[in-house]
Formats: sequence, structure tokens, C-alpha cells
Amino acid sequence: MQQHSNGDILWFQFEQFAGLADRITHGVFARSGGVSAAPYAALNCGLSVGDDREHVAQNRDRVIATLPGHPPLMTVHPVHGSTVVEIHAEDLADPEAMAQKRAVKADAMITQARDVGLFWAYADCTPILMVDPVHSAIALVHAGWRGASQAVGVAALHALGTRYGTRPQDVRVGLGPSIGPCCYEVDEPVRAAFAAHPLANQHSFFSTIMVPDGHGDERPSLRLDVPACSRAQLIAAGVPAEQIEVSGFCTGHQRDLFFSHRMENGKTGRFAVVLALR
Repeated sequence: MQQHSNGDILWFQFEQFAGLADRITHGVFARSGGVSAAPYAALNCGLSVGDDREHVAQNRDRVIATLPGHPPLMTVHPVHGSTVVEIHAEDLADPEAMAQKRAVKADAMITQARDVGLFWAYADCTPILMVDPVHSAIALVHAGWRGASQAVGVAALHALGTRYGTRPQDVRVGLGPSIGPCCYEVDEPVRAAFAAHPLANQHSFFSTIMVPDGHGDERPSLRLDVPACSRAQLIAAGVPAEQIEVSGFCTGHQRDLFFSHRMENGKTGRFAVVLALR
């Protein structure tokens, strides 16, 4: 990923999208450069974590001001599923329409509308950014383990094809910062959820490592690599491997850069990810 700074604001862009700068704008924002106080310091963009709403509004304004083109942000309510929703330009036409759309429950957004910033705030789940430069269509996906176990990235890919004619071989993908298997311990019900979905079951990445048990001994710990699951699922659906870029950032280990819900015991902020057509 390419690193940028604007004062205290640190943000990143995918090299996969470097040749599309005249057609899209996007950014993955680190936690610095905002107005929120601890434990949400500083650029918290999540409204559901207990932070002051005015601080969140100011932080989101800073994100918009930093991005080329300054797109207004559009989001919906993520519920860790595989539902895909289409975003229209008119969804931003008036506050009431925007409020209604934001109440929609979904974990993937698609659009061909220009100057609409698809936006979510993350803190361990995998942001998946998709660009179809042939049909000028984009998608933003919120993929935690539940979404990955339902192949939510592939659901978004199929929705792009159904709605806009997108072909998997044309799509470029960026997988943003998320918690890695080094930090992400899960349990057997998580593995069972993947086993219940044919595609997710074929492309799941579980491992077991030994960790201290707190009593001077060791115990086995089941780990999950969520971005690896999403990447493999998209490749199986037809996206060329060389057109998928993985950020390599673990939110659990790199809490100096990003928020981590798991590693900060649920009391932390959310970092912004935005993708828009220009």
C-alpha cells in the first residue's frame, strides 16, 4: 500500500488502484489526526462505540477533506451477513432519504453513482474494496468471520455482475487492514460455520498454535485468517490472483496505526475506509 499524510492524518491507498486515480478515489485511514479522546483517540469514525457524536462528525469531515474529490460519505448498517445493497446518487439527495438508506442492514455496498463515498468504519473485520474499471462500478465489503463464512465478498462480486455486467476477470481488489491469525483466536463453532457453506468450506484458513495457558503450561489455540479466506474465495470466483492486493497490516499487532476491537477489549474506535467513483 502507498502511505500518505496530511498533517497528523495518516492514510493509505492500494497500489492495485494506482492507475485508476482519475476514475476513483479511495483511502484507508489510520487512527491518528482526529479529535476524539482516549480510548477512541484520535480519528475515530464509528458512531456505535460510545464516542462523542460531534467528535465523530468532525473526524468524518476530516476524512472527506483529505480525500481527492471530497466525496460525501454513504454507509449502511453492517450486521455480519452477506446481504448486498445498491447505493444510488439520490440516496444522498436529502437527509431523510439518507437516514432511511443508512438504516438498511447489509455488509456489502455496490454502486455506479459518481461522487458517492462508500464508507464503513472498521476495527478488525476485513475491508474489501472492488473496482470494475470496464463498467465503472465499485463495491465496498465489510467481512468479519461471519461474513467470510458466508462468502460475502463473492456475494458482492456476483451482485456487481447481475446489476452492472461486471466480469470477475476485470475486477481489481484491495483487502484492507484486519486482524490476522497471529492475534485472532476463534472457537469450533466458527469452524462449523465455514463448514456449512460449500465455497467458504473449500477456502477456509484455520490453523492451531500452542499458547501459554496462564498456569505455566501451554494449550492449543485455533486461529483464523479472514483475509486469506476472502482472497481465496474471490480467486475461486474468477478474480485473477494478481489483481488482488492484501494490505499486510494486522490490526491486532499494529494498534499504533489501527483500532482493534479484539485486542483493545471492545473499548476503542473505528478507522475509516472510503471508496468512490469520480
